Amino acid sequence: MGCTRFTVVAAAVGLLLMSSLANAHHGSLGYDYTKMTILKATITKFLWMNPHSRVTFDALDENHVVTHWSVEAPPPAVLTERGWTRRSLEAGWVVTMYFNAAQNGSPTGLMRKAVLPSGEDLWAYPSQALFEKPATRPR
Repeated sequence: MGCTRFTVVAAAVGLLLMSSLANAHHGSLGYDYTKMTILKATITKFLWMNPHSRVTFDALDENHVVTHWSVEAPPPAVLTERGWTRRSLEAGWVVTMYFNAAQNGSPTGLMRKAVLPSGEDLWAYPSQALFEKPATRPR
């Protein structure tokens, strides 16, 4: 009987831990959804991977100081549905990045779209309503 009770308690604790980890991974409270950050960006790396793709880039602030950013994008399967390929963003390209920045001020965010040098829009997590209150403008 003791072994069965231990097994049930251990399973319950494991489920609670797993659910809290899943919530932490998929939590959305870390990004500021009230405004869009828009920066001219030089792509440094595009990671085509699961569970989330990632775009890293450099951007100059108003004092001409370079900030190294890293923004989360959807996984490859979702990006493919939106017309992306693993070569959609190349290191060295200068693009305009639209994203929801982290609320804590760290140089991270949730990517919405990139405007390529050709003028083409690459949507990651589309939402037109979020473009109404830009936080910063391209320089």
